Amino acid sequence: MDKKHAKQIKRDKKKKKEKDQAQETQQRLKKQMGMFDRLPQACSACKKGFPKTREAHMAWQVTVRTEEQLVRLFCPDCQEKAKELVEGKNVS
Repeated sequence: MDKKHAKQIKRDKKKKKEKDQAQETQQRLKKQMGMFDRLPQACSACKKGFPKTREAHMAWQVTVRTEEQLVRLFCPDCQEKAKELVEGKNVS
């Protein structure tokens, strides 16, 4: 096997790996988008309603657990409380 052939094999292997990763990413995204209808209408922690504004879409956090098929929605206040708990601060 000469150098040219070895480079071709290496390039083909790299292309196949990249293609497999892209397909895996697409499958994961497809699964998550399929669970979009499970999105709650209120915060999963405090039950505050989700406003349909651009600011809310940018500030609120969605967590998806594909294994349990669970989708949760968290408001900015609950996100801050969770961050404080993780950091070990006292929350009232």
